[in-house]
Amino acid sequence: MKKFLSLIIILSLMIVSYAKPKNVIVIMGDGMGYNHVLLSELLCQANNLEIATKNFQVASLVRNDTLDNVVTDSGAAATAFFCGEKTKLQYVGMDKEQKSLDSLGRILKREGYKVGLITNTRYYDATPAGIYAHAHRRDTEKITKDLVSSNFMDFFVAGGFEKLGVNPFTMKPKKDSELKKINENGYKVYGNNYELLFDSNQERFMAFVAPGDKNFENELITGELPFIDVVEKTVEKIKDDQPLFMFVEAGRIDDASHINNTEAVKSELLMFQKIVNYLTKEFNPEETLFIIFADHETGGLSIFSSTVDGSDITIKWNHTDHTGTYVPFLTYGNSKDIFPKQMHLENVKDVLLKTLEVE
Repeated sequence: MKKFLSLIIILSLMIVSYAKPKNVIVIMGDGMGYNHVLLSELLCQANNLEIATKNFQVASLVRNDTLDNVVTDSGAAATAFFCGEKTKLQYVGMDKEQKSLDSLGRILKREGYKVGLITNTRYYDATPAGIYAHAHRRDTEKITKDLVSSNFMDFFVAGGFEKLGVNPFTMKPKKDSELKKINENGYKVYGNNYELLFDSNQERFMAFVAPGDKNFENELITGELPFIDVVEKTVEKIKDDQPLFMFVEAGRIDDASHINNTEAVKSELLMFQKIVNYLTKEFNPEETLFIIFADHETGGLSIFSSTVDGSDITIKWNHTDHTGTYVPFLTYGNSKDIFPKQMHLENVKDVLLKTLEVE
């Protein structure tokens, strides 16, 4: 009898260990190369913070080249990740012939997942647009139109209300505000710092928490929410028993790297670590697949020297734009070993869908 019970327990554990993940949570550091990741860990040591990325493994050596260049941009990289197809520079949610592609978010919504995205950049930035838009990355009008008409996301949190008809002084919607259309489409709408602007009898929502990009974490204005607070407020609103696909972009790492702003990039990398730490504690890793990746590296960041405890770091910048390099792709939790040891960003979608048993 004891042997029989032991066998049942072992089989049960095997079933649990091989069950597909209930949740998929992706944390992307825009412009975050491997040296950025190392710098974020050294900064945690220097600030006596937990190094959240130490729970992760390097899952794959990942390329991100486009059809027309070895060095990608955020639009083509977002298209590769969300839509599973390598495309041309500047294309968002479109193939090389500019035909619309189906995103991972739309597919998983049809399969019953709660789907959403959180970013500290503008909603019309290339990465967040990759989940819902089909446009040239500089076509803000088309990207806005695609967002307003999109009807599949359960939550969407970004900056950029300046483009949606909000008075910059009162922070209230104008009469012709696009936010009204979003509300009419069945969404609660929140504005600056998560202030409710339009209510709805439905639970899904969109929040536009800053006029443009959120400020760098070391340059927040009075009353501005740190990005971790935005993430926590969002998770409090969405967490339930429904399967979840959530994409969180730490997008301002890229902006700080473009201008070689060392103090800003340090503050953004620390925030990235705080967000990873929060999410990996808030969601059970036994039923959640966590993915950390970058769309590309920006700035050619090099760590020139550092004390072991990270208290005295010297870094060098070699560029002000994107560079051609393999990008970080780290995993943790349920199904962390599903990815091939070498792949392109365009392969992620198919591997995920196969693992989630989605046709």
